[in-house]
Amino acid sequence: MWLNGKEIPLSGDRFQSCLREIRKLADDVEDEKKGIRIRKDDWQKLHVHIASYNNFPTAAGLASSAAGLACFVFTLAKLMNVKEDCGKLSSIARQGSGSACRSMYGGFVKWTMGKDACGSDSIAVQLASESHWNDLVIIIAVVSSKQKETSSTTGMRDSVETSPLLTT
Repeated sequence: MWLNGKEIPLSGDRFQSCLREIRKLADDVEDEKKGIRIRKDDWQKLHVHIASYNNFPTAAGLASSAAGLACFVFTLAKLMNVKEDCGKLSSIARQGSGSACRSMYGGFVKWTMGKDACGSDSIAVQLASESHWNDLVIIIAVVSSKQKETSSTTGMRDSVETSPLLTT
């Protein structure tokens, strides 16, 4: 995969988990006009070349990685003719980045914890569409494009371990 012209490995567990789950759900793809015929079983053997470009600083702390992983899952699902809804795809995106499940939708979205030990029912649910608040405007001023010092995963883990507000 190339992000903003720089090659990045997809060998990490997060990317591989998402790719594996999408491949399990893949279906046949056929386009007679283009001469394309890919069988469901072929997706396991094929490689993808991904070139993505951000117009927003990566890893700056405003969910760019979550949006990127949601895009990764959504685009692979379209490519591989996956016939699942955004709820199921959000559970796959969550495996790449917890917040990615929310990025599968626009508008106001809730991440439901679920009860399954394996986490398969931990999905996002859209509560209000992106057009719900037509007059809402958010302005973000980028003052630095540097990568944040603490990853979201580490920051959340530290919050859970130290905040009395996040006890179960």
